[in-house]
Amino acid sequence: MRIPAPSTAVLAAALAVTLTACGTTPRTPAAAPAAFDLSTFCTDAQQRISGTPLRAENVLHTDYEAFVKSKPSARPLRTEQYVWFDDEARTQPKMISCKMKTSDHIATEYGAGQTTGEGQCADINRATLERVLAAMSPAERRRARFARGTQVVFEPEVRTTDGPVWLAPFALTTIGGDGALHIHSKAMRNDWLDPALAKAPPQFKGTRYCHLIAPQYLARLLRGEATGAAP
Repeated sequence: MRIPAPSTAVLAAALAVTLTACGTTPRTPAAAPAAFDLSTFCTDAQQRISGTPLRAENVLHTDYEAFVKSKPSARPLRTEQYVWFDDEARTQPKMISCKMKTSDHIATEYGAGQTTGEGQCADINRATLERVLAAMSPAERRRARFARGTQVVFEPEVRTTDGPVWLAPFALTTIGGDGALHIHSKAMRNDWLDPALAKAPPQFKGTRYCHLIAPQYLARLLRGEATGAAP
C-alpha cells in the first residue's frame, strides 16, 4: 500500500511545532514587493504634467505599432500608453511611454482654470520615486541603494518635436561618478497654440509625449535587483 506524501501545510505545521519546542520562533517569509498598478499611469502623468484636475481615459497598448500610430485626444481627454519590459517574458516593466496633451490644448478646450501650466517629464519621474519609497517598509528603506533613495538625480528632459526622434532608443538610467542614480526622460512637445504649427493637421498639435521610468524598475534599482548603467 502506497502512503501519500504529507501536504505542504502538514509539513509547515510540523516544522513550526519543532521550532517552538526548541525555543525558536518560526520565521515569517518576507512580504512580496508592493505591486504597482499601471492601468492609469499615463492618466496620472497627464494630471501632473499639466496640473489639471481632469481625468483622461487611458488607452493601454500591447502592440507597439498600434501605439506608434495612436494620437492622444483633448476632447474627449485621452492618453495613450505603452509599457517596455526588461525581460522577454514581459513580466518586469522598465519604461512607460505616455502620449498626452499639452497644457495649452487642455486650456483651450476646457478653460484656463483647468491647468496650471506645462510641467516636465522629470516631474513625473520624481513622483514615481516618492511613490516607490512610500511603498517600502522601514527596513527596506534602510537597505535601499543610492543613500536610501536620496541620491537620485532627475535629469532635465531631452526634448524634440519629431516623433521618430522621440521613439529612438536612449539611456533611461545611468550611474554618475559620484555613485548617484541619474534618471533620464525623453520628451516630444508641440504646443497647440504654437504659431509655427498654425497650418499643421490638428492631430499633430497639442502633443506632449514622455518616456518615463516604471515604478517596478525603480524599485528593483533601489533594492539592488537591477544595476542601471555606467555613464
